[in-house]
Amino acid sequence: MPLTVSWEEGGSVRILCDGVLDRDTVPELRRRLFRDVVKKRPTGVRLDVSAVERLDTAGLAFVLELRNALKSQGIGFRLDGITDSVRRLVGLARLENLLFESD
Repeated sequence: MPLTVSWEEGGSVRILCDGVLDRDTVPELRRRLFRDVVKKRPTGVRLDVSAVERLDTAGLAFVLELRNALKSQGIGFRLDGITDSVRRLVGLARLENLLFESD
């Protein structure tokens, strides 16, 4: 999965995921993000899923794992670029209160 990690002014990070976020792509993505981002303790992370073509339950579990790992270290997390399909899956899993800011 193509992934763009941009460090922004103030120490926050924007991660743009492009393609498929599923059980086949999550293991490598997880290794990369925990190595390249989480361990460096940014001030905040914005995960942009606007270019994700498909997200399955493994991908959703990864997003939740990333959010929880960051929050446990006092690092802010925001899910950006939420498409209808992502919103639908998050709704089915009843995770809106964890992954969506108030609209």
